[in-house]
Amino acid sequence: MRPAPSSGSMEADAAARAERGDNDAMTSSSEENDRSMDALLADAWGSLQAAVRDARHEWHLPVVSNVDAEGRPTARVVVLRDVRVDAPAGPVLACHTDRRSRKVAELDGGAGQVAWTFYERERKVQLRAVGRSVVHLDDEVADEAWSRSSASSRRCYMAPHGPSEVLEAWDPNLPEAWMKSVPDQASSETGRVNFAVVRTTVDTLERLELHHDGHIRCRWRWSGPELIESSWLAP
Repeated sequence: MRPAPSSGSMEADAAARAERGDNDAMTSSSEENDRSMDALLADAWGSLQAAVRDARHEWHLPVVSNVDAEGRPTARVVVLRDVRVDAPAGPVLACHTDRRSRKVAELDGGAGQVAWTFYERERKVQLRAVGRSVVHLDDEVADEAWSRSSASSRRCYMAPHGPSEVLEAWDPNLPEAWMKSVPDQASSETGRVNFAVVRTTVDTLERLELHHDGHIRCRWRWSGPELIESSWLAP
């Protein structure tokens, strides 16, 4: 026969159960805190900033969409190049482009409304950012971004043909002298004339996180740098 547990062991078991209960409560409280509006917003900005630095991050290659001059929707994958949460006019997302591309003409003058869409497959998190975009060509914004770009990236802007230009035959659209190699820094400067930065000042950010026990969806809105709305939305 198994001996009856001593009162000491029973008390120890009870204490262990109580401790586990406290830990479970702490875990539940922690999870609940992680789902607060402030925590979710901080997570969104933190993930975006990480995606700028890490080319393997799933948010490094978002889809940017807008309406073209003929009223048709158009979308393309870009590289997320910059995130500025505390920019004077409001949060900013940025990408680089060739000034000869059609989207520059569509967004020129600061009237272009665009939507950025990000999706992180592992966490099942979708982020959508909407705002007004401005194209920077020959100003300090473009100069600073160009100075931080690598020679391999600059090679794209040395292309002899503008993006979407109709060709008589297939062409890799790379500078002939650097077809199979990276240009030196001095040579890469010839691409500066075609370089542009698209900056979107975000006025709306929406986050959707998928869970089998209930999705989480929320939205934030800004007026300039001021956060004016934080709302839970029905998934």
